Amino acid sequence: MYSATRCLTVIGFTFLACLGPGAHVSDAQQPQPIAIDSFFPKQLPRGQSTVISVVVPGGAMPQSVEFSPSAGVTVSSIVRSGNGPAWRDVMVNVAADAAPGSRTLVFVMPMGRSNPLTVMIASHAPSISALSIVSAQSNQPTVDLQFTAADQSNDLGDSPYVWFTLSCGGEAEQGVVRGKVSGGGVVRASIPKPRASAGRSTPATGRCELAARTSDASSIESNTLKTTVDLKN
Repeated sequence: MYSATRCLTVIGFTFLACLGPGAHVSDAQQPQPIAIDSFFPKQLPRGQSTVISVVVPGGAMPQSVEFSPSAGVTVSSIVRSGNGPAWRDVMVNVAADAAPGSRTLVFVMPMGRSNPLTVMIASHAPSISALSIVSAQSNQPTVDLQFTAADQSNDLGDSPYVWFTLSCGGEAEQGVVRGKVSGGGVVRASIPKPRASAGRSTPATGRCELAARTSDASSIESNTLKTTVDLKN
């Protein structure tokens, strides 16, 4: 009996020794990346600084942002966004001679790293300026805005997409509408008013923060501009 028990013990230790470090793999699971899927814009123009707005699960503050390849790309700040409690704004600087193409970015948080995200450094991009509110009447279901667009490639089209984010104190509302180009590169668009709460028809009131951008026919996005909207009953 003693001999048999001793033999089994020796066999057991021999088996673990053969497994080596792999014997502990099942006990120490690899950490899962923190899932991030909501961020904009996904294109960065060369020679400009661009704010990337991102929703961070749990509202954690990223410690850093890593780009790969990193040549010509730097991050100057990471701050809380006005779009909502979980939003963060990352200021990204792209050099004028940065190589165009896809870059991978990863957010490094206190609890781990995010899944890899992809952004594009475009060889050209439309630019917008002079964002303003044309009309925000209480008896209308939309907010009318306009901005001036310039596009070196001349492929903005007559009805470009206008992407918007509207925050009225709660979680930001995002959407996209078609704009209309008029003389001088002025683009006008109408976006729906935010609602006071889900499932209610009453529009939100008070001061809201609006962010807007456009894209050309090749889906290359412009810079993002922000302004304030005063919604009244």
